[in-house]
Amino acid sequence: GINFFVPESLQFLSHTPEFWQQEILPSKTVLFLGGPHRGGTTVLWRCVREHPDIAGFGDSFTTGIDLSEGIFMQDVYPNFGIGMEFNQYDWRKRRGGLGQYALLPEHRVRLNESSRLVTEANQARLLNRFGYFWNLSKPILLEKSPPNAVISRFLQALVNLNVPGGLERYGPSTESIENSGESRAKFLFITRDPIANALSHKAWKDCKRMPLRLLVANWVAVNTYMRENMPYLQYARVLRLEDFQKDPDSHLKDIFEWLGLDPLLYKNRPPVKRDTNKKYRKKYCALMESPEQRKEHFEIKKQFDETIKSLGYDLSEWDCGAK
Repeated sequence: GINFFVPESLQFLSHTPEFWQQEILPSKTVLFLGGPHRGGTTVLWRCVREHPDIAGFGDSFTTGIDLSEGIFMQDVYPNFGIGMEFNQYDWRKRRGGLGQYALLPEHRVRLNESSRLVTEANQARLLNRFGYFWNLSKPILLEKSPPNAVISRFLQALVNLNVPGGLERYGPSTESIENSGESRAKFLFITRDPIANALSHKAWKDCKRMPLRLLVANWVAVNTYMRENMPYLQYARVLRLEDFQKDPDSHLKDIFEWLGLDPLLYKNRPPVKRDTNKKYRKKYCALMESPEQRKEHFEIKKQFDETIKSLGYDLSEWDCGAK
């Protein structure tokens, strides 16, 4: 697209923090979409952005950015090594990156409302960058990056900073959130079965050699942070890719109503494949014929089974008859 030839330094609006706070954000909702990589964020984003009252970034051809993810567009907060894997072939020498970024020290990856990055200057810089690609006449402004699930509290604070009537206090209790203003940020998360998610990672060359246990550990970290963040978010909901694939129209209707939009205006849903985990289950059961894979599988179960069950999945479904 044309933006590939436009210097990034020119791909910014020039609004002041006060203009965003006083003139734009009070009548908008910034919708952040996130979840584990390879977990359904892209298919959900492609579906949601087709509503006529939602402003998205457009595809990679339009933006010149990988997967049109905001985290690659901006310089306000870190990208945790994601997108930089090509600089280091050996995954063991990477600092973060796909398949392991959530395993970085918590203080480095789990940004929240106490971050020193929550400033008016950063608020305007981020929104001026995203705003270059948004149609600001629309009420919902959509941004998708998988790590939004981990840094959601930070994003909520940044968007609401000094917005009249915006969210002012943050806490884990529902009462303290509801009585502290109206958040201009909402969060939509999607997740996926951890074994299917790990195998889907390994289909990428940058993650091909990473151990299954490491990829599952990263999934656990992302989903744990996501769930622990949710009580601090005024508006957040999570769905499973498996459920969305079974009945995308029903889930989209619920999402649009939650956003205060008319579902009847939505006409052109992109295709959604059903049960994309099936091919990975077949592949995994074939791998489980080897003693080494069975040993790794049951070691993963021993380490993560209880946590994964608490997050809505069951590793026993991947036993493939082995004991």
